[in-house]
Amino acid sequence: MVSRLIFWVVLSLLLIIFVLSALKHGAIERSWADTASALFGVGNDEDLQYFIWHLRLPRIAAALAVGGALSVSGVILQNILNNPLASSFTLGLSQGAAFGATFSIIILGAGTGLFAGLGNVAIGAFAGSILSALIILLFSFVRGMTPQGLILAGVAMSAFFSACTMLLQFFSTDTQLAAAVFWTFGDLGKGGWSEALTVLIVTMAGILFSLRLSWSYNAIQWGELSASGLGVEVKKIRIASLAATSVMAAFATAYYGVIGFVGLIAPHMVRLIFRHSGHGFLIPASAVLGGVFLLGADLMGQLMFYPISLPVGVITAFAGVPMFLFLLLRRSMKHANR
Repeated sequence: MVSRLIFWVVLSLLLIIFVLSALKHGAIERSWADTASALFGVGNDEDLQYFIWHLRLPRIAAALAVGGALSVSGVILQNILNNPLASSFTLGLSQGAAFGATFSIIILGAGTGLFAGLGNVAIGAFAGSILSALIILLFSFVRGMTPQGLILAGVAMSAFFSACTMLLQFFSTDTQLAAAVFWTFGDLGKGGWSEALTVLIVTMAGILFSLRLSWSYNAIQWGELSASGLGVEVKKIRIASLAATSVMAAFATAYYGVIGFVGLIAPHMVRLIFRHSGHGFLIPASAVLGGVFLLGADLMGQLMFYPISLPVGVITAFAGVPMFLFLLLRRSMKHANR
């Protein structure tokens, strides 16, 4: 109990530090006193007030919402598919969104001219992500389909949508290609308050949904036969959970682009600290840690090569690839020792 208390205290301190740093640093920098004055609407620095209230605060909210959505999606997918490498990114939902966005930009003409028609691009990305999820859901209805089979279906969808995206880009103009490639860079600065609040609402709904099923997830963790013996309807929960995680990941990806590996990093960091923790703790802990991690990664991307701002998707990829390889090696060694 004490260790969990320490965990929440440290996470809260990191959140406060990152939020304050994100409020202060940017294209316009002032003293801490001026930043506080602008935050509370005191003072005459209208430029700083605009930057804080219309650019920095929505970006902070987006980091917490998107990080929470991707992390909770990762927790649930890893449980129902019995695979520690499962996430919305590895299941092909992100690649489906990239195809949908590219289709909107190149075929429908949205997104050109400094991302004019961003709403249409988001709709296309959302549709592509949901399409990928629906195909995987259809596979879950196939008789005898195993969780490992669903993972392979996700890998196949990822390769298919990546190929479709490259085909569209091959026949695009230079302007369309630049817009499509830019969209694939996960960037928290793409949206404003409406996008951040939309993702936040969807994320909160997903967290409440998953917490309601936390006992069932704990039972599934010990095997499908054991869970079925305890009265858990594994098939129904798997389908409902796939749908819920797909919606969370789809909204996050549609508005902010492809941000990979958050759904792997946050849940496994919690599991490394608290082994055998139940999903009643794992879900909210991963959501908060994912939000804090994404906020820190975005802050690093803004400050590392200032005044050039790196997309947060680049930072998470650099951090996520070592984690992915570590999990892969760990699982291989576990199977080798059996």
